[in-house]
Amino acid sequence: MARSRIGGAGVKLPRWVRFAVGRAVPPGARRDALLGDLLEEFAHRAEASGVHAARRWLRRETLSVAAQLLRARWTDPDLRGAQHDFDRRHAFAGSGSGARTLPASRGSNRMDILVSNIRYALRRMVRSPFFTLTAIVSLGLGIGANTAIFSMVNAVYLQDRGFADEASLVDVFTSSPDFTYGSFSYPDWEDVEAGTTDVFASIGTMRLSFAQIEADDGSIEMVFAEAVSGGWFETLGLRTVLGRGLGAEDHVAPGAHPVVVLSHAAWQSRYAGDPAVVGRTIRVGGLLHEVVGVLAPEYRGALTGLHPEVMIPILQFDEITGLSGDTFEARGNQSQFVKARLRPGVEAPQVEGALAQVVQQNRTAHPNYWTADRSLIVVPTADIVLHPMVDGYLTQATGVLMLVVAMVLLIACANLASFLLARASERRKEIAVRLAMGAKRRTLIGQLLTETLILAVLGGAVGLAAASMGLDLLQRADLPLPIPITFDLAPDRTVLFFSLGVSVVAGVLFGLAPALQATNPALAPTLRDETAGGGRARGNALRNALVAGQVAVSVVLLVGAGLFLRSFSAMQRIDLGFDDGPGALVQVVAPATRYDAAARDRFWTELQGRVEALPGVDRAALISNVPLDQLNTTFGAVTVPGVEPEDGRPYHLIDDAEVSPGWIETMGHPLVAGRGFEVSDTEHSQPVAVVNEAFAEFFYGTTDAVGRSFGQGDDEVSIVGVIENSKVRRMGEADRPWFLRPIQQRGSNYMWVLARGSAHSEALAAEIVRTAQSIDREIMIVEAKTMDRHLGAIRLGRVLGAQVIGAFAALALLLASIGLYGVVSFAVSKRAREVGIRMSLGAEAGQVVRMLTASGLKLVAVGTGVGLLLSVLLAQGLSRLLYGVPTMDVVTLAGVTLLIGTVSFVAAWVPARRVTRVNPVAALRSE
Repeated sequence: MARSRIGGAGVKLPRWVRFAVGRAVPPGARRDALLGDLLEEFAHRAEASGVHAARRWLRRETLSVAAQLLRARWTDPDLRGAQHDFDRRHAFAGSGSGARTLPASRGSNRMDILVSNIRYALRRMVRSPFFTLTAIVSLGLGIGANTAIFSMVNAVYLQDRGFADEASLVDVFTSSPDFTYGSFSYPDWEDVEAGTTDVFASIGTMRLSFAQIEADDGSIEMVFAEAVSGGWFETLGLRTVLGRGLGAEDHVAPGAHPVVVLSHAAWQSRYAGDPAVVGRTIRVGGLLHEVVGVLAPEYRGALTGLHPEVMIPILQFDEITGLSGDTFEARGNQSQFVKARLRPGVEAPQVEGALAQVVQQNRTAHPNYWTADRSLIVVPTADIVLHPMVDGYLTQATGVLMLVVAMVLLIACANLASFLLARASERRKEIAVRLAMGAKRRTLIGQLLTETLILAVLGGAVGLAAASMGLDLLQRADLPLPIPITFDLAPDRTVLFFSLGVSVVAGVLFGLAPALQATNPALAPTLRDETAGGGRARGNALRNALVAGQVAVSVVLLVGAGLFLRSFSAMQRIDLGFDDGPGALVQVVAPATRYDAAARDRFWTELQGRVEALPGVDRAALISNVPLDQLNTTFGAVTVPGVEPEDGRPYHLIDDAEVSPGWIETMGHPLVAGRGFEVSDTEHSQPVAVVNEAFAEFFYGTTDAVGRSFGQGDDEVSIVGVIENSKVRRMGEADRPWFLRPIQQRGSNYMWVLARGSAHSEALAAEIVRTAQSIDREIMIVEAKTMDRHLGAIRLGRVLGAQVIGAFAALALLLASIGLYGVVSFAVSKRAREVGIRMSLGAEAGQVVRMLTASGLKLVAVGTGVGLLLSVLLAQGLSRLLYGVPTMDVVTLAGVTLLIGTVSFVAAWVPARRVTRVNPVAALRSE
């Protein structure tokens, strides 16, 4: 018998074995690998059972493998397709060893291979619809979450703001211990403009405002506006598509140039894009203004998210808003934002020197205001997202959200990898046949990756659609925002490229490992026994690691969501110091252009009386600056003998407000001592005030401050009452000194009307608006809302944080549960024979279920432990975003552990319970 050495220590395979395998497998590395596997097993059996028994096994095994390969080669079109690349490059002469290589056909190119791989992948996907749908939806959820958050990042950080040559633009701020990046008063801006001509090519200032616009049908609507100086358009390089912008000719004197420039969006929505709008006269703030231009669409406001409908000269501000007229003289009225364009070649030290000189001049000219701790600083505009005071928090919150959705995508991709690994295990015999028949490993890897990439791209398309729908719902949501903030969240080219990139990267990274494992089996063992096969232990280990990783990531997300929920709960329990129950709030403006002091006071008295007489109203009162208003802070200059200010000023700046009689009772401020305000507290009586406990303790060292006095301007103010401390600016602040004065003694053109009673708050707010307009049709209504909505605005950040992270954590838990369910189901299906044997030998179903469930819960236990450890480490970075909750919160950690354990138990128990219902005989025959 002719023999041929293949390998091994003196062990040879018969020639007929080589002939039989050669008829089924083309020559090359795959034939050698198959013969090597047969030789290794033959040598092992010869040593264990003797040469004759090994020969009998070899004859039977060789004929079985060869017949199987030949049958697959000529009957299965898919397997014939796997030889496409080989057959085009090789021709056979003889029975196996005489093959000769021919040049590759010119028609063979990468595009042909790609098309062939796509067709094959689509056929495989159609044949496994459940697997395909699960993979696409799982990836779609993960990619959709990332796309949605990236769309927000794109809108806030990446979109063009419409500024020309932003690299040479800077923002200028006042700086003090209270406000590191403070805004300007008009006189301060004038000083900076005059003192920086050597370093700034141009400089402009802007003030945010509301403006009342009258439509053609006579209806009146309050819109957002920017009041800008004559150099604003030049400084920012703003374009107009019609007419002109605002320039130096519009910045002459207060009220001298009643003109407006429309935003592009307002031009389209209000005037249907009519070019004849330029030159038209419209009523803004009750006064006629000429439209002189329409802005280009790329400019959507100087502050991201705040889109003005009109731009007006800043010297028209009082006429538009109805203020009293000290806007351009008071240095304490700090409401303006300043931007400047650097001269070519000017460096930072030169700018700092020029600003320092302005500061020094102001300290000499205005020592009471420009104290030693006040300065001017400059920040490159390109480095500012919203405002330097909030950009740090914004960046941290954005980073947290991007990390959260990245974790969700990681879980979704781990699910895909688990599915592919399980599928690869089921397809290992097919892959072994392909390899044995001559298919190159890189060709099969490319084919498998093509299938994964198609799944990923389809998942990306689903994710993009889901993200678009979710963002559309978000834009329509009626959030309790104090001002209308809008972002362009429609998917643009950047978002589309991001979604495609995430899909491709996810497909390649998480499809490569299954592809490499699937194409590296031991050929002979796999071909002779479908349940054996190379890489099974490695595949199980990798799938188990993926499940444990998914659980760990889910634990991290759930802990984060739990901390935010606990933080929100803690904030809800804060004692505000006043009644936060139902009520209606309406901000009304009595324009100074039409109301003198006496007429204004009469209007407020009449309005309060009419509101109190409305059906369902028990109490009503007015205040100039409602507590916890995020848009406005007012101060009173207070002097108390013997208590010197710490900042060098001759007075203390204390939060204050003007209120009507009955405010203390209507707002629900508990009175500690003395009385509230009465109708008899008029401009002709003794100046009086009601202070809070913090005010009394700060200035007098006791809460028994009734009868004490302090100076405010020319008034010697007597304290007639003390109320309990309440929240003034922020919910989490320490007790802050605050005092109230009656509106009869210190009037205000801006007032909030608060009404409480049995009437529904929203309906009551609308009724207050109608009541005010019944007195004066053109009265300015800035905002109408409920008390719940007012408080909801200051809680919104933490509410959204808890809801968004909670939603993503729930999604992550769902995806991780699907992954665990899939792994346990696959493991159980592979142990069906074992289960059949155990149950046929008398094992109870409960014992088998516990055994199988325990195998899955071991992975959960490992993942939970790792997740808790990571959570404790990562939670330290959330401390700035939390309130009243320690990052090492035992309640949250215990709750998450219980939740993840319960959900995981169900995900592992269901497939384990199902397999015990299978007939043991059927399970034994299934192998």
